[in-house]
Amino acid sequence: MSEIQLNIALEKKCNPLRKALSDGKFVFLAECRIPEDERTLDAVGERLLPLAEKMWSFDDLYGGLAVLDQPDAPFSPVEFASVLPEEFRNRNCFYISGSGKTPEDIKRELTVAAANNIENLVAVSGNAWGENVKMCRARNYTGTIRILEAMKRADSFWFGATVNPFQYRAKTMLGTLGYLRKKLLAGAEFTVIQSGWDMLQNQNLSWYMLRNGIYIPQIVRLTFLSPEKIENIVAGKVPGITICKEFRKQLEQELCGSSAQFEAAQYRRLELQVAGARLMGASGVQISGVNYPGKAEIIARRIRSALDEFKDFNHWLDEYHRYQAEAEMSTSVRTFRLYDRILRRDYPFDEPPSGKDAEIQPLSKRERFNRKVCKLLFSNADRQRAGRDRLLKKIFASCRSCKKCTLPQHHFVCVENCPKHLEHGPCGGVKEDGQCEIGSFECVHVKIVRFSSHEKSGFDLE
Repeated sequence: MSEIQLNIALEKKCNPLRKALSDGKFVFLAECRIPEDERTLDAVGERLLPLAEKMWSFDDLYGGLAVLDQPDAPFSPVEFASVLPEEFRNRNCFYISGSGKTPEDIKRELTVAAANNIENLVAVSGNAWGENVKMCRARNYTGTIRILEAMKRADSFWFGATVNPFQYRAKTMLGTLGYLRKKLLAGAEFTVIQSGWDMLQNQNLSWYMLRNGIYIPQIVRLTFLSPEKIENIVAGKVPGITICKEFRKQLEQELCGSSAQFEAAQYRRLELQVAGARLMGASGVQISGVNYPGKAEIIARRIRSALDEFKDFNHWLDEYHRYQAEAEMSTSVRTFRLYDRILRRDYPFDEPPSGKDAEIQPLSKRERFNRKVCKLLFSNADRQRAGRDRLLKKIFASCRSCKKCTLPQHHFVCVENCPKHLEHGPCGGVKEDGQCEIGSFECVHVKIVRFSSHEKSGFDLE
């Protein structure tokens, strides 16, 4: 009798998604959102359950949902999980966003997740698209690190975090990678690469992870492009995504063809992206634009075809360059790459790539003067009463009267100047030139990277 009870307990604790990733089975997650026009959980279930059941039905490919957390949605992803059959809940992953939420709100969501036996969670800070600085400051934000720490304390979740490798300037890229390090230290056990299709930057990140001995599952987030999505991207209405004029021209040409030609082009692009992600070491893909079961079936078939077609990196690279006409995704001539010969070869284990020196914009005369004053006056500010020297801190460090001063830890940049109150790194919406996503000023975390570079002769990327 005790033997039977033990087997049941072990079976209950099995996490299918975690097992699939650890066993090397390629994962396909269909990205979905809670419909804003539904007012009951049962109605939401009726809308999304057919897609979920199709995703769970794949045999040779692991399928599941990735349910995003949207501020305007009537229910959270973990609440939606209650209408899914319990035995299938952990085939999926559920996002928890800090946008508009206090730490107490996050704690309540984690309680709901635990009550629904949900284990697979992804922490995100959430974007502020469409808001101004005043609106953003008035909104509650709980940063990714705080969410990850709460998940770790709960000790009942398998959780990950997002990373945005699609940055093309040294200061924004290094700020993002520094933030990734903090997320991993906070306990993230897998990563989801934010939406984009620049395979060069995906390989950049893959090499960075390998060079630094970071061996955790990576899920690449891709988009099945529709005409509406392309129009929004071209118009710059999708946060965190930038494209070059060559690629924009290519997309506009595809829009000029018939609907059948357009769709065929998008399926082929998706095949190449999926195969490239797999050859670079990704454990799976999360694809947006999979709106109904029939499309999920077609995309799953295309994924299988791509994985069978491209077993060799050089074969894939030739076809990718031919299809993209070697159009670079970067929009700037001042593009910074972490390594040389990216997207020209597979990872050379016998000749590991070396990091490139980052040329960071030097500090202005005023910044250098303020920095000297701050080092003289505030070197011990983190060990003193927060309100001490408040006026001087405001003049020389733009202090916002934090409850606990952290100026010495952040190169005398007050992180509370971030409209989202993010303490640990730049959000995914930071612009390519380092500007805040909602304001005409430099992201405070990008500024920290510039100030830290002033302390050294150059960045040691490794």
